[in-house]
Amino acid sequence: MTTTERVRVPRSARHRRTLIALLAAIFIASIAGVSAHIVRGVIYPALATAFVSSLTATQDAPVKIMWVNQATQGTVDTGLRVVCFYAANTSPARADDADWPRVTAVGFELPGAPSGFSLLEPLDGEWELVEGGEAAIPGHGTVALDFALRAHVNPAGWFRKGPQDPLGIPPGQPQTRGSGTRFCVSGPFPDTLPNPSDPNQPIATTIEQIINGAVVGFHRVQPHGPSTDVGLWENPQRSVPLYPE
Repeated sequence: MTTTERVRVPRSARHRRTLIALLAAIFIASIAGVSAHIVRGVIYPALATAFVSSLTATQDAPVKIMWVNQATQGTVDTGLRVVCFYAANTSPARADDADWPRVTAVGFELPGAPSGFSLLEPLDGEWELVEGGEAAIPGHGTVALDFALRAHVNPAGWFRKGPQDPLGIPPGQPQTRGSGTRFCVSGPFPDTLPNPSDPNQPIATTIEQIINGAVVGFHRVQPHGPSTDVGLWENPQRSVPLYPE
């Protein structure tokens, strides 16, 4: 065959390939735009909402932190993992003040009582990581959080130096993967999680499954006072606590 000759593909085959490619593109686009982790406030479910997701896909797994033993040239697992995720504030902006409500905290429930977590991103001083806290959830009692990421705000939700530069995640962000603020945390995230369908068969950990235990804090949902709320994953599987002792 010369360089000017072409292989002819039957029209029906070309149509099938085009259809398959189109369906694949539609499928990928639908997965990218949909997540199971819509979060709603328990007091103001229509006014305090968030969207928490892993970076690229529902199958994203925590990244192992490992090092190479120079003597054996083998890898050594430190037991630490890195988890990155996005948190978007999808709450509608208040009519009287478009800066509010703001997401000012994102905490997580994990099985057991792990400790030794560190905030890797962002490191601009706006957020801090706190271990071993608790979240009071109206109507559900108090749950223990293994770690929480908190904006440096006072109890009223304002920046400590004054109200002109509010911190936290602003409202009105889209409900799509990759929207909002990206957080990365290192720590002893477990390699497996309890399987609600079969306690004897744990499942491999994914970041989306870790997000099942997210607890999101909102400030100034209503015009008067701090007007705080706490949001949970909008799913019947989200029991409180998620991992009872």
